[in-house]
Amino acid sequence: MSESRRSGYESLSIGVLFIAFAVALLIAWVAADWWLFIPIFMLEVGAFYFVLGVVMRPQEVGRRHALKDASYYVFWGATLVVISLVWLLNRQYPGNLPLLVALFIIWIGVVVVVLSLPRFRQGAQAPPQQEPPITTP
Repeated sequence: MSESRRSGYESLSIGVLFIAFAVALLIAWVAADWWLFIPIFMLEVGAFYFVLGVVMRPQEVGRRHALKDASYYVFWGATLVVISLVWLLNRQYPGNLPLLVALFIIWIGVVVVVLSLPRFRQGAQAPPQQEPPITTP
């Protein structure tokens, strides 16, 4: 049997998820609107993972070829925040769903561009390949 090790981030995430669940449950109960539970929970969890990704970023400077965990957390955390804000804004101001969906699509496009910039810069800074000298027999 292989031994499975958990990182500190996994244990921290489990604790924060329990707290976020309880807070979202309390807010929905106090507001007497159980449909608020889902977007509030998504907002809390997304904000946590976004902050976790920002805090993790300096530790991943040495990793190059793998998809960085920090970028993953920043992307999905911020995406959860945007989805929950779209949900809450549509609930508060109904009838604006096409505008909110367009803003969400713009958000995805901006994130894709921002996450691809480091790869683009690395490719542009690569030293030019020298051709081997031509020798005549």
